Formats: sequence, C-alpha cells, structure tokens
Amino acid sequence: MSSAVQLKLLTLLNVSAIKRPFDLDVPGGHRSSPTLSRETSLTPQQPPQPSTIEANGSSSSSSRGADGEPPKKKKKGVIFGGVIGPSGSTIKDGEASKSGKKSKKNKKSEKAVEVDAEAPTASASAEASTSAFALEPESDSSSDEAETTTSKSTTTTSSTSDAFTSHFSINPPILTEPTREAAEAHEWTSRRRVLGGLGRVVECLPKGFAEDVEGESSGSSRITPSLLPTYKSNSPNPTDLENAALRTMGGYKDMYLHGMERDEDIEGVRGAAMLHAVNHVLKSRRKIIRNNEKLAHAQSNSTPLPASFDPRDQSFTRPKVLLLLPFRSWALHYLVDHLFPLAPKENQIENLRPFVSSFSLPEGVEDPLLDGEKGKSYPRDHVKTFSGNSDDNFRFGIKFTRKAWRVVLPPCGEDKLIGCDIIVASPLALRMASDKEGGVDSLSSIEVVVADGLDVMAMQNWEHVQFVFQNMNKIPNNPHGCDFSRVKPWYLDNQAKFLRQSILISRYDTPEFRSLFNKSLLNVQGKIRVERTDFDGVLGHVRKGVKQVFTRLRGEDALEELEIRFKLFTETTLPALMKSAVSSSNTLIVVPSYFDFVRVTGHMRKMDKISFAAISEYSSNQEISAARTGFFKGKKSFLVITERFHFYRRYRLRGAKTIVFYALPEHADFYAEFMASPFLPSATGKQTIDIDEAEVTSRVAYSKFDYLKLERIVGTENAKRMITDDESKFTFV
Repeated sequence: MSSAVQLKLLTLLNVSAIKRPFDLDVPGGHRSSPTLSRETSLTPQQPPQPSTIEANGSSSSSSRGADGEPPKKKKKGVIFGGVIGPSGSTIKDGEASKSGKKSKKNKKSEKAVEVDAEAPTASASAEASTSAFALEPESDSSSDEAETTTSKSTTTTSSTSDAFTSHFSINPPILTEPTREAAEAHEWTSRRRVLGGLGRVVECLPKGFAEDVEGESSGSSRITPSLLPTYKSNSPNPTDLENAALRTMGGYKDMYLHGMERDEDIEGVRGAAMLHAVNHVLKSRRKIIRNNEKLAHAQSNSTPLPASFDPRDQSFTRPKVLLLLPFRSWALHYLVDHLFPLAPKENQIENLRPFVSSFSLPEGVEDPLLDGEKGKSYPRDHVKTFSGNSDDNFRFGIKFTRKAWRVVLPPCGEDKLIGCDIIVASPLALRMASDKEGGVDSLSSIEVVVADGLDVMAMQNWEHVQFVFQNMNKIPNNPHGCDFSRVKPWYLDNQAKFLRQSILISRYDTPEFRSLFNKSLLNVQGKIRVERTDFDGVLGHVRKGVKQVFTRLRGEDALEELEIRFKLFTETTLPALMKSAVSSSNTLIVVPSYFDFVRVTGHMRKMDKISFAAISEYSSNQEISAARTGFFKGKKSFLVITERFHFYRRYRLRGAKTIVFYALPEHADFYAEFMASPFLPSATGKQTIDIDEAEVTSRVAYSKFDYLKLERIVGTENAKRMITDDESKFTFV
C-alpha cells in the first residue's frame, strides 16, 4: 500500500473516532441510532424484545416482551454497509441454547439454488442448448453450510460450495500476492474455449492463478429463494445464452458480451444480469443482518461470542451494484422489465409511479420514433436505442428493506446514494457529480458493475466511461459513518478492485472496449470475452453493380496511421475527385471522428476551387437543413458529415453519387445505409431521377487497426484476406 493511501485511511479512521466514543470501536462493536443521545448510547440497554424470523428473511417482533410489557418503539441502530439503519430483530432466548440451530420454518428462508459455474464444453454444447437451465432448490443442510460461519468446519464447506461466500469472504482464497501482482501488471494467461450458449470465448486468468485454488474458489452460485418464483414467472423459457450468462456471472468472473443480434438474447442477458445483481445485494444484506443479530444477542445477554466468529462483513459504503446506462429510457426499461418483476409479492415497490413519470416522456408528448408511419422510416436499431426519454444525465439509487424496494428519486447527491444498495446512473451524471461534489465516494464499495450500451456511450463521450472505471473502489474521502471494525481487510488494503465483477454489454466490439476489458478489469477470478468469427458482412445489402474500392493503409503505429490516412486523403483522394467529371460533384464524405472532421474541413477551406457544406452532431437544425438542401440541388459539390451526426439523426441524405469513407464507420449498418443513399426515393415515394448503378462508386480507406470494423462490413473471410494479402486495393462490385 502506498504512503498516500495509508495517510488517507488513517485520516478516515481519525475522523471516525472523533465522531463516536472510542470504547465502542471494539471488534464487532456497533453504535446506537443517531436519533439517541450520546449518554443514552453509553448506558447499558435493556434486553431486546424477542422476534421471529419470517420465511422471507424479515423480522416481526412479538406483541409482548419477555416481562409482559409492550415492546419499545425505539430500535437499536446497527451498521449496515457503512450506514446506520434499524435492526429491529433479535434471537429468542429459547433458541440461544441451541447454538444458532434454526427451526424448519427458519430454514426455509435459507433455501437457495445452485447455479452450475462450470460451463459445458464443446461436446456438451448440444445438450446444453436443448435442455433448459434448471434452478433446483438445495437441501436444508447445504443451506446451513453455505450461510453459517460460526464454526471452522462450516466455513470451509461454505467456501467450496458458494462462489459468493468464497469470492467476498474475509480472506478470499483467490486473492493472493501473485494474482494481485499479475492483474495489476496486466499479465494474463489467455485460452480459447467453447462454452455452451456463449459459443467461442477467450478466458483470461492471472499468471499466478493456481488450478487448485480455482477448484476451491470458483464454486457454484446460489440464488436467494425469494427470487426464484418471480424469476421463473418472468423468464419461463430462458434462452441458451441467458442460461450460460447466468452460470458465468454466478462464478463472479468478468464478462464482455457483444455481437448479440436477436432481441430475446439481449433481453435474456439483461434479465440474468439483474437477477445476479439483486441476488448479490440480498445475500450481502442477509449476512450483515444475521451478524447484527448475533452481536445484539451477545450484548444483551452478556455472553461471549465464539472465537471463530468474525464480524468483518462490511465495506466503506453501502452501494454494492452499479448499473451504468446511456439514457433514462434504458433505466426505465431495466427496472420495469427486469428488476422490479423480481420483487417477492410481499415486498412493495416504493416511488414506482413518480419514477415512471420522471423517466418517461412528459405527459402529452408523443414519441416520433413510435408514431406509426414516421417511426417506420427509421431503422429498427435506431428506434430501440432512442425511443422514450433520451436524457443522458441521471443518477439515482435503489434501496432494499425488509418490506419494500425503494427508488431513491433524483436529484440525489452523495448523501442519499450512500444509503442505497444499487446505483443507476449515466457516465455523464457521475462525471458531473464528481466535479461538483469533489469525488464519488458512493462508488468506493461497488462489487458488481453492469455496463450496458457501451456502443452508445462511445458515441456520447467515451472518456466519461473511462473516468467511472478509474474511480471505482478507491478509499473514500469521508468516512460516511463507516464502522471500520467491521470492514473487510481487503477494502482497507485498497484491494477491492481485484474482486469487483464487471459485466460489459455492447452491440459490437471495438478497440476501445477491448482496452477497457484488458486494462480496467482486474478481477483475479478471471474474465471472459466473447469472440465472434462468423460475420457475413453487409456487402449483400449494397446494390449489385456499385463499384466499391477499398484502399489499404500501411502503418506500424496507430499514431503514424493517422498521418498516413490524412496524407492519402489530401494528396491522392481529394485531387482525384476534383479531376473526375462525375466525382467532382455529388460527393458525400463520411468522417467517423469529430477530430478528423475538423481537420478535413479545415484543409478543404484552404482550397480555392471547391464548394462544400459540412454538418456534424453539433450543427443546428437550420445549418443541417441548409447543407442538405444545397447539396441535393447541386449548389454544394461536397457534403462532409460525421458518423455521430448520422448516429443521432439518421437522416436520409439524397443527391450523392460518390461516397468517400475517410475511415470505416463503427456501425456496419451505416455503411449499407450510405451506399443506398443515391437510390433513395423522394418524399412522395417516387424516384425523381433514374440512377444507374455504374455511376455510383465508393472509396474506402482502412488499415490493420480497423480489422474489427472491416470484418463487420465485408465479412470475416474477406477481412482476413484484405489484411494479410500483399495487395493494397480490393474492389467489390
């Protein structure tokens, strides 16, 4: 641990000690409720009233205490994930003599479901695809072993049977010095496998990862019993991909999923991610509550706890799950369709109506993307991405209590988010909150992060996503009421980032997403990335007879490749267009990045004999309308646009006969849409000008750094040939 981190941690400990008496900082100690006076918290308290643990894990106090008096309304405060909250439940005196043994009724609340963490191999993939993923409840004895930590024998059984108990234990067996050093140095051992449901994947393990440790730590995950009925009713027929994703998530490995084309596969993965996230929160909460009850019972009866009992079960702050999404409409879809349906019948959803109202379109406003004929004019993926409320600045939380799941509505600052279990936010909101509030302490204890829509976030601002991952699992600036005597040691050692699970979901793969996967995901349990090698490309969607010329750029360095690309455009492509009788007008130039857009338009403005218009994602509606009209009527010979402009607007640009791709677009569908623009009909539905396919051409510049984009456009086989062959030009007709 560095000296700066040690100094920061000591400062937090000093601040926490000032705010409460030192004699309460004993191991396993807990503070009284902040509503009570300091004198009251220091005086011996009356024994707590008996309560009965219900099947769903909640507690119902008896109407009379042991002495026949009505129970007091004030409840003892306990530390829960760094936040003070009421306990309200104790252990019956009659049950204390049984050394924590539970009745059959109580054991029902501990029944869980074993999720197979070992994915089937290639030979078993056919069997996995035909048989549904079974969620079988475990026996009472196995449930006791998975949850009880008061004896050494049960602790060992728990570590080998439940991935949650092992991965986030006080001393995780996988968190060793060799694995930490290998993960921090980005030294991973990669191997390719075929997993049933997921297909071909690349699995990365830290170099110090021992096979015997893997067998002990990567046990199966168990689902909280209260989630089973709702999950089965919400997803009665899960897909093979959903089953495989749930198995892998249950092993607490990092996952990077992309290339999913079917809606049922995408929604299945989202449902599996929400089930896994809620299950993680409920199991963390249940463990803390049980330890609170044991501590309260021992304090009230003045009985010592077993020597093997270790109360270190908490973190710096309460939030354990981060759901990172691009738009409000995505957050609404996730919660309404995947998270809230998991709530048991006895749990209420608080603030549901104001949440739906706040994250939907304003009353009386119709969504043009869903408005009949207008919506049909937009591509299907555009409608799914932007329909609904497309505000990209939101941050709120979800808090789980015994009887309700509460939505903590925005605006909510760090003080409110600290008391939540799940944080739902956009990258922009987290970045702005950090700049305004001086930090993101609410992300200091995130153990599971689900980032969906990476492709959309890359079009917004990829630096915000990088900022979020760089600032997770850091020691907070303020203690926020943290009980350091119950914080797990690997949090204090600033090692939480080596146990955090990250689940990344995107429509397609890019070098930026690969970099995030390789450099920011340090989970010593390992990580899995889906690898697709069966792209057909979109050339089949281009009209036959259209000439498409691909020119290869040769550069060994990415920075060098930028200069080679600009030189090719300014010294070869643009002069050739100006000399051609056909290409000297009606030419559309597509530039993916705004940086290159500024550079290209700046060069074209220096040229005397060229007439062009330029529109980007920052152009106003008036500028866009003027540029489109001038280009279609021939007043402007060239029209320069950015890929982000097309991503957000998805306009049909008519009037082009030559399409120049300064670089390949990330979205493969964009290539086919641009190539179809010369043949678009008029607004009345009739083609006003008869266009010959031989008159339409395209020029594309690519390099080996564009391989991921290239294979999505021309197909995997063509992409391999175009990268490895000695030829520099390839033509498709």
